[in-house]
Amino acid sequence: MSTQLPLGLSIRPSVDFAGFIIGRNGEAISRLRSHLDPFIYLWGESGTGKSHLLQASCHQAQAEGARPAYLPFKSEHGLEPAMLEGLEAFSKVCLDDLEVLAGDPAWELAVFNLFNQLSQKGAQLVVACDRPPAQLSLKLPDLASRLTWGPCYHLIALNDEERLELLISSAKRRGMSMSVETAAFLLQRTPRDIHFLTLLLDRLDQASLAAQRRLTIPFVREILNL
Repeated sequence: MSTQLPLGLSIRPSVDFAGFIIGRNGEAISRLRSHLDPFIYLWGESGTGKSHLLQASCHQAQAEGARPAYLPFKSEHGLEPAMLEGLEAFSKVCLDDLEVLAGDPAWELAVFNLFNQLSQKGAQLVVACDRPPAQLSLKLPDLASRLTWGPCYHLIALNDEERLELLISSAKRRGMSMSVETAAFLLQRTPRDIHFLTLLLDRLDQASLAAQRRLTIPFVREILNL
């Protein structure tokens, strides 16, 4: 079951913590899964799994009977600051791509108000960004201050060995078998960020089912034109 958003968007139903390779991010994931912190700030470059972790956290909260909401600011659905009104009714709110709204007074005020409302109700706020709080060009000093009120974790990108593990384990979760050789072939010829690799596996999954073929190097080369 996917978690429905107030504006009709939904998170990927297959995204969970089990499908995330922890790598050197053990403490951040442990704190995120504990639900103990009223506020958590995650940051890292593209491809470090920020969106995956926020969505996995929402799935976990929902499975535990809580009411989560996930809002990506890079959404193509024409979001407005007023979209944040009413989110204080949720027990967990995850805001993705915070850097997108930095410098916009209306958005900054809306996030600041939401932060305060969730805090007053004892709900949790988790945000993800591509840079640490001090490097956000915020115009609202009070929001800048709020973003330092909880633990801040820099997500570290997976190394090559961990990316191999990600490909092989993700393929297995989809019911496919991928050899180390095939995974290495993919990593040598495609972008290595987590989001791209996930989309790539989705494409290979569909092609493998349609052709009833295994994920061999020749098959992968044919499907992806490598």
